[in-house]
Amino acid sequence: MRKLNKMKWIILGLLSLSLALAACAPSVPPTPSEAEIAQQVAATQQAKATQNSVETLVALVTQLSNQPTWTPQPPCPACPTQVVPTAQTTASPTDGVTEPTVAAPTEAPGAKCFQFDFLGDVNYPPGTVIKPGTVFDKTWTIKNTGTCKWTRDYDLVLAGGDAFGTNKRGDIPREVLPGETIDVTIYDMSAPMTEGTYYSYWMLAAPDGARIGYGPNQQWGLGIQLIVSSQ
Repeated sequence: MRKLNKMKWIILGLLSLSLALAACAPSVPPTPSEAEIAQQVAATQQAKATQNSVETLVALVTQLSNQPTWTPQPPCPACPTQVVPTAQTTASPTDGVTEPTVAAPTEAPGAKCFQFDFLGDVNYPPGTVIKPGTVFDKTWTIKNTGTCKWTRDYDLVLAGGDAFGTNKRGDIPREVLPGETIDVTIYDMSAPMTEGTYYSYWMLAAPDGARIGYGPNQQWGLGIQLIVSSQ
């Protein structure tokens, strides 16, 4: 009987020791399935792609922040008189507006024979707002400050900018003696149908083809600046 009890306690002791060792043994993680492995790989790739996108965006922002700033410039000088190029113009591919090509103006024969001063705009001063398609006449006041008489063979000719539907030429209505003042007009001009700001520059042309403007070096033309708006 004592031997049986002793054996019983030995068995209980061994069983307790086995349970204690099993509890202390390190657990073995389960082997992930193929679907779980694929999901983990996809998550890792997505995280890496996101990191690359963020790094690229940071680099782009840094590059743009180092670019020099640009301040837009006005399309026309603040002065109401515009510097004028020659009569050679280039047609715009979008709205038909011609842009002046910068070049030296043609010299008139005689230092003081052929010249004039601009005295003012009779109508449509620079910055006038006009509705699309409006037909108008533009008039300036000028003075013959040269020593030669102007005849009716003298003309106003387009030197640059928009022709406003004209044939690029206007007449001097009468003879103008040295020192006389006259109003000169381009008739039947038509505002463009497209809204925007438009410019036009005109010079005085002699019968022999010489043309002049006014101001320093006779390089400024009689100007038109219109803002075409339906408002």
